[in-house]
Amino acid sequence: MQTEQLIPVSNFCSWYNVEFSFIHQLHEYGLIEITTREADVFIPESELEIAEKLVSIHNDLQVNTEGIEVITNLLDQVKTQQLQIKELQNKLRFYEEA
Repeated sequence: MQTEQLIPVSNFCSWYNVEFSFIHQLHEYGLIEITTREADVFIPESELEIAEKLVSIHNDLQVNTEGIEVITNLLDQVKTQQLQIKELQNKLRFYEEA
């Protein structure tokens, strides 16, 4: 069984110049997962790309946590709709060829 790498939140915050409270808010909104072990808080490596994206939205666009939640929900909806469109196009193509 392979164990997942954990990145200390303190290192992440230093590297990306964000406050711990911002990372905690992202977690509270369900946007990223964090793990606590022996009073230390970590971001799983699998969450790193998402966390970096959210920090970028926050820093580059000056969007607060509530706005980030709205943006991610809208992006998820767009992704779902794109998948549905692709599925419908495939079905249509099947019936056109028949």
